[in-house]
Amino acid sequence: MIKTEKLERETKSKSKRKSRSILLESSISFVAAIVLVTASVTPVLAEISENELHVYCDNAGACYYNPFGNNCETVAVGSASGEASAGLSPQQAAFVDMYHDIAEQLSIAYGIPWETVIAQGIVESAAGTSNFAVQRNNFFGIGAFDSNPNNAYSYDTPTDGWRGYYENIRKTSTYRAHGVFRGDNITDPYAYLRTIKEAGYATDPIYVETISKIIAAVEERSKEKGWKSSAELAQEHPEMLENAAKNADGSGSDSEAPELTSNAVCISGSGNGDINQTALELSWPERGHDPWNDPKPEYALALQETGVNKLGDNCSMNGNSCDAFVATVLRYSGVDPDAPCCGAENLLNYFASHPEKYAEIPNTGNSSNMEPGDIRVRGGNSAHVELFVQREDGTYGIASASHCDRTADHGIGYYSDSSYRIFRAVQSVNNSSKEDDDEK
Repeated sequence: MIKTEKLERETKSKSKRKSRSILLESSISFVAAIVLVTASVTPVLAEISENELHVYCDNAGACYYNPFGNNCETVAVGSASGEASAGLSPQQAAFVDMYHDIAEQLSIAYGIPWETVIAQGIVESAAGTSNFAVQRNNFFGIGAFDSNPNNAYSYDTPTDGWRGYYENIRKTSTYRAHGVFRGDNITDPYAYLRTIKEAGYATDPIYVETISKIIAAVEERSKEKGWKSSAELAQEHPEMLENAAKNADGSGSDSEAPELTSNAVCISGSGNGDINQTALELSWPERGHDPWNDPKPEYALALQETGVNKLGDNCSMNGNSCDAFVATVLRYSGVDPDAPCCGAENLLNYFASHPEKYAEIPNTGNSSNMEPGDIRVRGGNSAHVELFVQREDGTYGIASASHCDRTADHGIGYYSDSSYRIFRAVQSVNNSSKEDDDEK
């Protein structure tokens, strides 16, 4: 039987912050709580069980939220232009662009205005740059106690990270009692914000003013992009009001988390043993994709599934590094699940010390003896690692990323460089297309 108790504690600091959290205990000593770590935010939290949360913990104690058990992102992460607009910084604008589709679908499914949630996400995850957001897809500090913030949940996908916020609002009786799912709160982002503040979401006296300014900027961004407002969504999708009505009377609070209409990012290269195909699928076709820190959605998903998004520095975790890209391709293709990250020189030492996995190929100064999927790597002060690929149009090129400078792309053609050592994965799919081309 799940035992639930509400734990209140107050701490005094210069900013006089106060946070309350609800401690959830099960017979297996599972502890789960939702608390926002942003200063002066005091969320009222759902009393929900481990099973209702769909949280699973591995042997190392890391907890993951995956209600449907799939390996695909439920809603594709959008491509961000990263251009400052409507009072948003480039990073904030990119954040809105990336997560609008997820927030919109969740808003229809739950009856909550997406503009407010996006604005809160900007504040509470520093526009997606916080450690929790980058490493755990956790945009709202879910599971993090002030005394041990490292307990924050890791979410399998960004969709799951955003869903955690909506689930908390849906399952908390205090929010229902304040009419969160009634009247204008469903479609008016400002009315919704005022209501959750009155329900105890935040103690900061200027919280509504702060978030309202960001909502206004988000609305301007929405107009620029041609997106529908929450009010327009409710007219187009009657189920949004129906879902809100279920949540208002509590009939939806014990039900399963609603599934979303899928425009899932699933990668055919996953586990296929083909380095070349996987590298092409994970990298942008054009050289120097703008913004530089915007990985292709398929690559962002692969980083999460392989765990590379938890390794190295922030650039590596975001995929903006040559070593992270090559390690992700090797892991995600299934060719080498143990490929290390991070550091190009570490990869060089790894390839050289595992002849059972990688055969070294002579660097002849041209591509005559190379096959798609071969790895070029060098150490020293100019350490770098990249992949030789055959692109969709049949030409040969290089798939690579650059540390804190460029996300993965395959927009540059092959070039000769004698400083590289070349390795070929023994277990990779035999791609004979180059041999065939050479014979013609």
